[in-house]
Amino acid sequence: MLKKIFTSVYTALFLYIPILIHIAGLPYAELSAYNIDGLAAVLYSAFLLLLFAFYGYFWGKKFINNISFTAHFAIFAFVIYTLFCLNLAFVLSAWQYSSEFFNLITFFSNPLLIVANFVFIFIGKPIYSFVLQIIIYGGFGAGIALALWKKELLKPTKHLKKLASITFILAVCGTAQWAYRSSMFLPSNTVKLQSLSEGRWFNQPDENLKDLRGEPALVFINNAPKIDGATALCPIFYSAHKAIYAKIKESRKYIWCSTTPHAYEYLINGETELIFAAAPSDEQMQTAKENGVELILTPIGKEAFVFLVNKENPINSLSVQNIKDIYSGKIKNWRKLGGENEKILAFQRDENSGSQAAMQKYVMKDTPFMKPMKEEFHGGMGGMIEGVANYRNAKNAVGYSFRYYAAVMNGSENIKLLDIDGITPSIENIKSGAYPFTAEFYIVSTQKTSHEGRQLIEWFLSEQGQTLVKDVGYVPLKEF
Repeated sequence: MLKKIFTSVYTALFLYIPILIHIAGLPYAELSAYNIDGLAAVLYSAFLLLLFAFYGYFWGKKFINNISFTAHFAIFAFVIYTLFCLNLAFVLSAWQYSSEFFNLITFFSNPLLIVANFVFIFIGKPIYSFVLQIIIYGGFGAGIALALWKKELLKPTKHLKKLASITFILAVCGTAQWAYRSSMFLPSNTVKLQSLSEGRWFNQPDENLKDLRGEPALVFINNAPKIDGATALCPIFYSAHKAIYAKIKESRKYIWCSTTPHAYEYLINGETELIFAAAPSDEQMQTAKENGVELILTPIGKEAFVFLVNKENPINSLSVQNIKDIYSGKIKNWRKLGGENEKILAFQRDENSGSQAAMQKYVMKDTPFMKPMKEEFHGGMGGMIEGVANYRNAKNAVGYSFRYYAAVMNGSENIKLLDIDGITPSIENIKSGAYPFTAEFYIVSTQKTSHEGRQLIEWFLSEQGQTLVKDVGYVPLKEF
């Protein structure tokens, strides 16, 4: 009988379930790779849990007819092993998912699942391999437990108590470490966008919006241009909108804040008339050309393109060449730059974002970027700053942004801005051009811009407009 139990249970554990995990892991990996978390992931996890609980129940009901250590071990063994590996991975990697230790332990956490583990490591989500195993083996064990309970075989024996206690302790430790890791990331304080019927409204603390000095020299009553722009520049054009569009009914319909890539998309499609943004990427210029749109860039201010690290990082200054070597993959350890013996986690942005375009234009130029791992990629500047600000498990990170966004709009006491070639990205050094990565930002228009649109551009170049740029916290293009 024991031989039959052993053979049947471990045939399931070592053969059938690993095959099913690989099949189930494909859509789970898809959810992970595209960050489709939330309800979809919860529903899929619940589906897997119930499916394998039913499978375990069927197996226990058919093959286990008497109580034994083997039956109890079948319920807990793989969950215990998976939880042990998870805790070990957290400790050895210092809670860093992209650590070589975390990936190595994930890869060998279950020899039967090497292919599935490799997929999750490849997409930068090794933690999901552990989650998948815990769900499936836990569900299978719960199903067996239910079958034993219905047969009145699930009695509180010594074996059962010991295995349940070990599982509980490891689960608590794993949950605590995951919670600790999550708590080390700053709560999201990125700019929030709220969908409206005709766009997105920017929600920003009032201290980032400034009043005009004196009565507005330009006031729209009708035929006002629709404007949009990059998140980092929203305080400028929202401050202007508050005064210049004040007499227009439902003035929110005339202003969006949809990030640089979408702003250029809407401008090229003719959905907006003016956008406030960094220079377009080569791809955006090509898209405009293919659509017969001429992008006209009018500079209205200066800004510093900055690099940021965690405050615990001993590095305070890098050279231009250092930055190129980091982001091309030539330098991969802080020790080579005078820092600690830690791998450099170099965050990047999406290709058509303002900061990525600036990174390509002002820093990398003809030097190609290394391909980032999933965890080294951030879709928003706020996410990049949060990642760098993580003071323990990402203290080896470096990222980039614009000075105002990093220091004012989304500032954090856990990051510091690096000097470049020994020069600080201060307002004085931006004005003088001493800081190497001083960039202009623009009002971008097209050949179809209306008279009102040109009026707004001219207003931003006037004394009142340039004073607003300065009052918000940027460096104006002109001093009056």
